[in-house]
Amino acid sequence: MKHYTLLVVLLSAIVTISSLYITQPMQPLFMEEFGISVTQVTLFTSVVLLSLAVAPIIYGYLLEKFDTRIILFSALGSIGILQCLLCFAQNYTFFLSIRILEALVIPAALTATLTTLTRAGMQNMQKYVSIYVAATVFGGVLSRVGGGFITSISSWQFTFASLGIATLIVALLAYKLPHSSQMASAKITPKVVLELLQDKRYAFLYMGAFLVLFCFQGALNFMPFEIKALNPNITPAQIGFLYLGYIIGIITALLVGRIKRALGGDLRAIVFGFLVFGIAPLIMLAQNFWWLFFAVFVICIGMFIVHSVLSAFVNSISSEKKGITNGLYLAFYYTGGTFGTTLPSYLYNHFGWGVLCVALSGILFTSAGLFYILRGIFKGN
Repeated sequence: MKHYTLLVVLLSAIVTISSLYITQPMQPLFMEEFGISVTQVTLFTSVVLLSLAVAPIIYGYLLEKFDTRIILFSALGSIGILQCLLCFAQNYTFFLSIRILEALVIPAALTATLTTLTRAGMQNMQKYVSIYVAATVFGGVLSRVGGGFITSISSWQFTFASLGIATLIVALLAYKLPHSSQMASAKITPKVVLELLQDKRYAFLYMGAFLVLFCFQGALNFMPFEIKALNPNITPAQIGFLYLGYIIGIITALLVGRIKRALGGDLRAIVFGFLVFGIAPLIMLAQNFWWLFFAVFVICIGMFIVHSVLSAFVNSISSEKKGITNGLYLAFYYTGGTFGTTLPSYLYNHFGWGVLCVALSGILFTSAGLFYILRGIFKGN
């Protein structure tokens, strides 16, 4: 893989993920500024995740037929313009409308980025996917920690404008990428998608992707509201600081190859990741700023072990149809994220933080058990 291509792929992942999560540390601020509820403000993230649950399949199809470079350039350019337009939002309706438009193009950028990477990194899939995941983690840190800090010292409008301009610069860099070298010769049809889903190996890995982001969003999306309830005077910068644990996710993603070898393979690493992740919501029961801060580190270790191994494992099963394979992976992954930003609100609003944490922990431990019990379906891979 050429160094320039790798650089553009990583920058694209960073700015796209930043655009996805930039609103999270500002959620309490938007509640006050627009006079909206918890459910309404979480829509700023969940509408994008909902689109990511569906659109990657469509974009995966397009990426098998058209130049990935043009799709990536167009998507990043649109995201950059829309981020700048958010600065002019004066009410909830306008802001949400722009986020819905962003939701249509963010999936294109992510699917094109991952497809470009997996096509170019065929000889060392885990290495390149781990680097990609590390870049997405950095984007999550940048948007949450950096976004919260910049908002506290300036304004949320300046934060969005800065990200929008940065995204436009990356779009220009993406335009100079080489043309796609691997276009599909076979026609991609809905039947091909169904065949992938009927394969128990793909279906099980996609289920794991769904569950891991469901729990990740369920824990971290409602954490700002819990810490705000504990300390009404907390600032966006302090809320963003809680997400600093994302940094360990970068290290984890880059070391996942060694973790797999130490544990004895992909499936054991996935089980281990789910178990570590499952411990974190129990730590969050302490309802203390510093315990929550520590819990985010534990969450990110477990989460990014699972995500890094799953995304590479899916690509290792077949060397063909990378656009569709990655599109489906992202679709299931972000479907889990969509439900993770909405369904847990019922538990949180009606039963409290404690019940939510215990429920998430139960899902994660159950997932670990299922991957251990059903590991036999992957024999031969």
